[in-house]
Amino acid sequence: MSVAAPAIPLGYAPIDALHAEFDACVAAFEGGGALSAALAGLRTHLLRHFGDEERWMRESEFPAFDCHKREHDRVLDVLAEVERRFAEGDEEVVLRLAAELPRWFAVHATTMDAALVAWLGANAAIVAP
Repeated sequence: MSVAAPAIPLGYAPIDALHAEFDACVAAFEGGGALSAALAGLRTHLLRHFGDEERWMRESEFPAFDCHKREHDRVLDVLAEVERRFAEGDEEVVLRLAAELPRWFAVHATTMDAALVAWLGANAAIVAP
């Protein structure tokens, strides 16, 4: 799948690629397709996205690992609750998640992910994707 550049490039290609994929996942909710497919695609992406970042943080001994991972875990907890409610027939909760995720992500990318990119660059610990 070819994905456009992320809205907020950070200058580390593997993370920028994950962010572009995230943007595409969020856009899938607006594409008129099935909400269930968009939600499943988001889950698959986030598990890989967060897993990759957490691996790079562990491998580089990133000092803010616990804080960054807690934020990932909170997002996955919210996603699980949205999936539960969607399974019970609540489509509105999925649309609210799709509307709120870009706002959360803008802050997360420009703070936590930017700090990770700076750490990787400053420590010559750029981990291969």
